[in-house]
Amino acid sequence: MTPSVLIIGCGMAGLSAGCYARMNGFDTEIVEMHSIPGGLCTAWSRKGYTFDLCIHWLCGSKPGTSLYKVYEKLGLMKDRHFSYSESWATIRDEHGNEIRLYTDPGRLYDELIRISPEDSRFIARLCKDIRKISRMEPPVDLSIMDIIRYIPVMGLMKRYKPAVQDVLSEVKSPVLRNLLAAGLGWESQSMFFPLMGLAMQWGENAGYPEGGSLPFAEAIEKRYLELGGTIRYKSRVVSIITEKNRATGVRLSDGTELNADYVISCADGHTTIFDWLKGEYCDDTIQGYYQNLEPFPPIVFISFGLNTDLAHVPKDLIVLPDKPVKIAGMEQGIIRFLNHVHDPSHYPKGKGVITTWIPTDYSFWEQFTYQSEAYRSEKELAGKMIFDLLCQQYPELSGSCEVMDVATPLTFVRYTGNWKGSYEGWQVTPDSFFLDLPQTLPGLSRFYMAGQWVVTGGGIPGAVLSGRKAVKLMCGEIGKKFVC
Repeated sequence: MTPSVLIIGCGMAGLSAGCYARMNGFDTEIVEMHSIPGGLCTAWSRKGYTFDLCIHWLCGSKPGTSLYKVYEKLGLMKDRHFSYSESWATIRDEHGNEIRLYTDPGRLYDELIRISPEDSRFIARLCKDIRKISRMEPPVDLSIMDIIRYIPVMGLMKRYKPAVQDVLSEVKSPVLRNLLAAGLGWESQSMFFPLMGLAMQWGENAGYPEGGSLPFAEAIEKRYLELGGTIRYKSRVVSIITEKNRATGVRLSDGTELNADYVISCADGHTTIFDWLKGEYCDDTIQGYYQNLEPFPPIVFISFGLNTDLAHVPKDLIVLPDKPVKIAGMEQGIIRFLNHVHDPSHYPKGKGVITTWIPTDYSFWEQFTYQSEAYRSEKELAGKMIFDLLCQQYPELSGSCEVMDVATPLTFVRYTGNWKGSYEGWQVTPDSFFLDLPQTLPGLSRFYMAGQWVVTGGGIPGAVLSGRKAVKLMCGEIGKKFVC
């Protein structure tokens, strides 16, 4: 009899798990509370503009690499074209100082030296290390050979494991230090994380898939359906059914019970463990993750559809205001703008899209009733304040905004259920740098987890590989050879 598996969540992890489960002979059904695939890998349209939440660049875009081969099996690379940016970001401070973080280490060296010749030693070492990291290929199944290949960069991992601000403490020039911290730092993440992204972009192994996030998600959905899988959309899970410490199915909000031989939750980790399973399969280690690890912060994601050409605006622009601005309940000292000029499919000809995301406090938004007048007013205020900051940099954009869209942490919770509105799961910090999170829960059999809450760093590669690994573990449990 063919074993069956229920998969909770139709994001990238759930679709990956679904594809690999079908490739390995399981009957599958994915249960998804939204009406479209992708989870956080998504975009939406407003009056002819597309606002893309997810993909800025995708690790594993180089043909022949191990990640690329996984993407191929999932139907993600067919007719897919990638573009590569020559820079990571342009950073501009309140005094008019500006640097462009080129992905090419040679150009980056010249740019940083221009700002601070006295930091030549640090700059030379940084650029040399970026070259070394660019030769690193993220493994799919960590083997002895992978470990051997990683030996040359082990020292770099140790050097750049600390938080960005700590690594940059040896930079003599306060101007360069502040600009680099703004360009590479995000909360308390390890510096190795952005350096790897920058290096992989230079090595053309982290490109932007033309069309963006939603077509990417739709491609893996198509592959899953072609493999014979089924999806039950608009179906909200309220509990995971267990019998004698074995997962046997799920219960939906309408009372429907779905049964299967295995359950894989690719949904929010906190909801899975503490709500659907009532904390009954949680030890001190797992409890400690949710008490001590740092998730990516909740954000307010603001998008503008502009009735003007934006070719003169940098693709990735980071601005340091002359003084912090209080937006959405928090002081904002760094404002990031993404100009989607690299993807003309997102806007009408002669126009453009700019998006920004600012960290916020989830408790600030909890005080509002979703879609209440007060909630809408706060969204409107946040959007207008951000647009004013953009116009301070480019006054000619004033009056060009045709569409403004604001998504808050409550939006994220509504569509993905992410804990406290976090948009990616766990950050890569010095404390979580080498952390390997389990995909099973103690005391519960025939159950696996995948997605953003069992990997650090977030992103599509981690989600896709965790879905694959869940199926591999499932095959191992029943002594079935894993088809990879």
